[in-house]
Amino acid sequence: MAVLDKTDDLLEGVPGVAPEKQEAETPRHLRKVVFMTEATAGGKAAVNRSRPPGSRFNRPTQEELEAYAASEGDRKKFIANDPVVRSASNKDSLALLATLKAEVAREAAALAQQRVTYEQMGKDISTVSSRRIDALKKIADIEMEMRKIGFDQIDVHGEKFQKIFKLWLDTLRSIVEDMFPPEQVDLFFNRLATEMEDWADKAEDLVR
Repeated sequence: MAVLDKTDDLLEGVPGVAPEKQEAETPRHLRKVVFMTEATAGGKAAVNRSRPPGSRFNRPTQEELEAYAASEGDRKKFIANDPVVRSASNKDSLALLATLKAEVAREAAALAQQRVTYEQMGKDISTVSSRRIDALKKIADIEMEMRKIGFDQIDVHGEKFQKIFKLWLDTLRSIVEDMFPPEQVDLFFNRLATEMEDWADKAEDLVR
C-alpha cells in the first residue's frame, strides 16, 4: 500500500531504527523555485529593456517633442555659424580647404587628449590611435590638394599679390609725378582710386 511505502520516511531519525535502514534511502533531488514578481499576459515575465530615445520601442513623449521644437532656433544658429558651413558658402576653394584642415586638426587633437586619458586609466588605446592616424592622413591629403589648387589659382587677396599690386602703384605714382604738376597728380590718383574700388573682388571673379 502507498501508506506503507512512506513508513521509512516517517521512521527516519527515530531511536531504535537500524542506521543501515536510514542510509539505504535514495537521495532526493532538490528543486529551486523562482518566484516572479511581475508577469505579463500568457505567464511570461516582463522584461524592462532600455531603448534609445526616438526608437520604435521608445517613442518620444509630447514634452520631449516640444522641447526639441523649442531648440530649433539654437540649432539653426549653431549650424549657420559653423566654420565649415560659412567657408562652403564662399567661392574661395583654398579658404574652404584651410577651414577643413583646421577642423580635422582640432578633432585629431581631441583624439590625442583621449588617448592620454585612456593610458592613464589603463584602457586599450589601439582604436583611438588608429582614428588619430587616419585624421592626420586626411590633413596631409588636404594640404596636398591646397598646393595643387594654389598653382592654378591666383589669390588676389593674398599677401604676395598685394605686394605686387603695391609695387605697381608705387611705380605708376613715380612716373606720373615726374610728368605732371602736383594738382594733376592728385586728380589722377583720386580718379584711379574711384575706378579701382573693389578691384580685388572683380579680379577674383575674372580669374575663376
